[in-house]
Amino acid sequence: MQRSTSMWTTCLLAVALLASCKKDSNPSTPSYNVPATYNFAPADSLKAKTILSMIGEMENLINTANSGATISASQLKGMYANTGSYFTDTTFSGTILQLNSSGISLQSLTTSSAQPFILSILDSIAANSASKVAAADGVAGVSERKTLLSANGIYWRQLFTKTMMGVVIGHLTTDVFLKDSLTVADNNAKAHAWDNAFFLWSVPANFPSNRVGVKYWGSYTSQIDSGLVKPVVNLTGVAANTTLLSAFTTGRAATGANDLVTAQKQAGIIINTFEKMETAAILHELNEAKGNLANGASAVVGNLSESLGFVQALKYNTQRNKVTDAQVAAIETMYGTNLYDVTPTQIDNIINVLSALYGWDSVKSYL
Repeated sequence: MQRSTSMWTTCLLAVALLASCKKDSNPSTPSYNVPATYNFAPADSLKAKTILSMIGEMENLINTANSGATISASQLKGMYANTGSYFTDTTFSGTILQLNSSGISLQSLTTSSAQPFILSILDSIAANSASKVAAADGVAGVSERKTLLSANGIYWRQLFTKTMMGVVIGHLTTDVFLKDSLTVADNNAKAHAWDNAFFLWSVPANFPSNRVGVKYWGSYTSQIDSGLVKPVVNLTGVAANTTLLSAFTTGRAATGANDLVTAQKQAGIIINTFEKMETAAILHELNEAKGNLANGASAVVGNLSESLGFVQALKYNTQRNKVTDAQVAAIETMYGTNLYDVTPTQIDNIINVLSALYGWDSVKSYL
């Protein structure tokens, strides 16, 4: 498994002003401004928006099974590979995205080791959607909460989404776009790689003052920062929003000035933050599962499915450095083979193991 070096020194981001980022010890390093938001022109977000739209349309199709529709495995796999022209062209922030002719395949953009797992999810969704009986322990079907569940309680749409957040969105951000920005010769290509990495975060350029339309990691960074308890009394200390915003803006400004030393440091921060986000999201959903115990099994297994999806994101993250493959496998095993059977004690055990590994014992109960 690859290891990334933790590099947390960064030029501090001014909240309201433009800050000058300069390495005084090296006169040859250029000076440049780091904006308080992702205010770069021109910013290239086309590929990121196309990818996010494709995932969204797959989710929409999967969600039809929650209302009793039978879904074709060939259609799901065709969308995943972008064959068969199953997508609908869409408008994203005023730009028409022609998805079918984009040349982009979600399958080819998925971490290679995770592709069989995603394909197995799609097959299972199709098979379970054919069931026309109510979901129950041991019986696949649609629950009273209008969620398609497997016979062992997996909420398929949530498992799909949370896994894709890791093996596509996270993978492209940390393994592809940021890596490309440090290896390609053309400065414009470097900058546009950072643009697409930023917009895969699924936040607007003027985030966090504008939170309209945040989705995927853009939604979860705020959730894991503010925690489960509302109104917010204490922040969790994960600081995903501020850390990512500072690293993305500083790194993008650095690439534009050809300051690759600073850009590499910011890339390292983002890579390490993704591992923290995946783990924090697991704990967040497990805490929600505990809070849903009074709302019935279908509510609890929904949260457990989301947390298990984030476990898959962590499992296929090749750049994590706080947890080993064996430890991830052990955590996965702790869920057992039937989510209906997971007890509050099991949930606490998973929380405790991850909390100890990441040093979150003081915040684990409200993360």
